[in-house]
Amino acid sequence: MNKRNTTDRKQVLAEISKIRDVFTELDDFFRKVDENISHDPDDPREGIGRLPGLDRLMFLIPCVINRLEEDLSKNKEDENVASIIEGLQAIQEGIQSVLTYYLRDDVEGAHKLLRNVLSKIDKLSGKRSQSSIRFFRDIARIAPDFQIILYMFEGFRENRRIRPKEPETNISWSPECWLDYYREQARLEEPLIAMVDAEGLSEASLEKGMKRMMEESEQRDKMMEKQLITYKLMRNRDAAFSSEHPERFLDLSKIPEIKEDDDDDYEVTAIDLRYEEEEEEPPEPWSSSLPELRDWNKITHESSFDDSELCRQNFEDDPVYRLLNPFAHNLFECLKQDYLRRVKESKSEDIGMRSPLEHYLIILALKAQARIASCGVWAENVGHEAPRKGVYLFAMECMERIAEAAERFPRKHLYHLAAEARSIKKQIEKILTENL
Repeated sequence: MNKRNTTDRKQVLAEISKIRDVFTELDDFFRKVDENISHDPDDPREGIGRLPGLDRLMFLIPCVINRLEEDLSKNKEDENVASIIEGLQAIQEGIQSVLTYYLRDDVEGAHKLLRNVLSKIDKLSGKRSQSSIRFFRDIARIAPDFQIILYMFEGFRENRRIRPKEPETNISWSPECWLDYYREQARLEEPLIAMVDAEGLSEASLEKGMKRMMEESEQRDKMMEKQLITYKLMRNRDAAFSSEHPERFLDLSKIPEIKEDDDDDYEVTAIDLRYEEEEEEPPEPWSSSLPELRDWNKITHESSFDDSELCRQNFEDDPVYRLLNPFAHNLFECLKQDYLRRVKESKSEDIGMRSPLEHYLIILALKAQARIASCGVWAENVGHEAPRKGVYLFAMECMERIAEAAERFPRKHLYHLAAEARSIKKQIEKILTENL
């Protein structure tokens, strides 16, 4: 072997060593966390789960490295060492992106790093080795598992974007603090509300908010398409993979496509979602270990309901919800009747979608209801009524905003909403004063 080949192979082996080091760091992380969980009697998890795709990569990456070392030891021909090194660096950065997520909970950084990794692998996957080295084919085979993780990061990033910082449930937040939390939640979830808050209530701000709402809706549709792609990708790869023989997975000429089962083969049964006396099934380890769900199982398992708690108040029995629900129904009926009137009077088949103002009113009415439906969980979690008081204040604000909008932009079919909304606001204020 000439001096140049010796130098090149030393560089490759150095990169392989770096991969093994970072891979050991990831493996040690999982091992230590699993040990901590097993030694904590209050932790309901069986162990920390791995991101979809990562469970397979933990077997495949060592196999890819071993095969590369084996091929290099046998191969006597010249090989594109620069490309091999680039591929090894991509694998290392891919593992590093996962560590970035797990160790620092940095979804944005992990996403950026992994996106660059996949761009590199995509370029390298097109290369065809002139020798017996299987490396480029192998990294093309493992790339979809990195892609699955990338889609997970995108979902986490979007969820965090539209959610405010979690309430500090370990201290007694005041109703006003909870009101601020509900306001921020509404702004993050609803572009119409965010735009009005930022620029004031006007036709222009409603139009801009509506435009942004439609853009975000298109983005969510794309996310759903990616979720479907990820599901099919995972299903096909899961069916073809065996952890006992990862090399067989790498050697497949093509991942078989799993055919959809005929719907007629399934029996549809009704599911009773009410509380049952039966013992609750343990959580799946993977679901209980993700940072987004880290507290869920702990809260669920720490809650011990007696018979009185099983019969706790349904949100539909909440006095404020009983005020908001018919108002929302009346609003929809009002919009429906106006639509039918326009259809009858119009000579065109295209009546158009709801106006930004109508969307704004609907969102405010439904957002108030939704917060009432969820505030009971927060109140039970923190052990006091501040979350409920805060949501009542939020509902009062929603009613006032509806009234202001109905008055600011007089529409014959909407004008009566101002008086109705302010009447409900006064009734909520009375409930807040007398009962809480």
